[in-house]
Amino acid sequence: MCLLSRVSAVNASRASQSLNAELKKKKDLLSTELAKHRAALDEQRHALDVRQDRIAPIEYQRRKAVLDRQVQQLEKELNTRFIAAQAHGQQQVDNALNQALSRVITRNACSFVMERDTTYGWNNAMDITSAVTQEMNAILTTVAIP
Repeated sequence: MCLLSRVSAVNASRASQSLNAELKKKKDLLSTELAKHRAALDEQRHALDVRQDRIAPIEYQRRKAVLDRQVQQLEKELNTRFIAAQAHGQQQVDNALNQALSRVITRNACSFVMERDTTYGWNNAMDITSAVTQEMNAILTTVAIP
């Protein structure tokens, strides 16, 4: 029997640290893109507000609704892109974990593996967490996201 703290193994891995750094970059990039497009839509909205008294009320409401939908669609699109990047990166980390866990289980001849964090007490010799982290680091050090 072996024990593993999946959360600790993943969080200590270079791949997970790389993923977090890449996701921060992606979030910053998408936030900048959102701000740029939102500013353009806000300018259009302001121009519409300035002309409001020269436009029929129903036409004003229609144009305003179109601009509001464009903002919502933009936010949705950028959020979808972030989630896809996050899922792609997490898949790489999960694959490295699975490979590392398989290697460590074979090397240590573990009959079965239990989650260490839900165990009341254990012998430290049973804990394979650091071995799994080291193996993950050998398999994958950086994560690339689209």
